[in-house]
Amino acid sequence: MKTLTEAFNTATVAKGETFAIELDSNPTTGYAWDVKLKAGKASLLKEDFTSSAQPGSMVCGAGGKQVFIFKAEEAGTVEIEAQYKRAWENKPPAKLKNFTVTVK
Repeated sequence: MKTLTEAFNTATVAKGETFAIELDSNPTTGYAWDVKLKAGKASLLKEDFTSSAQPGSMVCGAGGKQVFIFKAEEAGTVEIEAQYKRAWENKPPAKLKNFTVTVK
């Protein structure tokens, strides 16, 4: 499975293949990544958060990775926009990232 990040935002996959988008996140701040499919056909299969704190540690407020797993549904170009924002605030996102996946 190919993994896209803030630094690596393009990939090529086969139709039916899964791919991941992995982004730094800290939900204790109220911010979370909101992803939207802007073009193409892909299904969001799973969303998860993995803390960067050591297992068993008593760290409050630790950040980590927010991970989105998609499945490429048909050939073409998939464009995904990710906004890092607080859901209750009506202002521009703190971060905005775009991802492009070419499906063969």
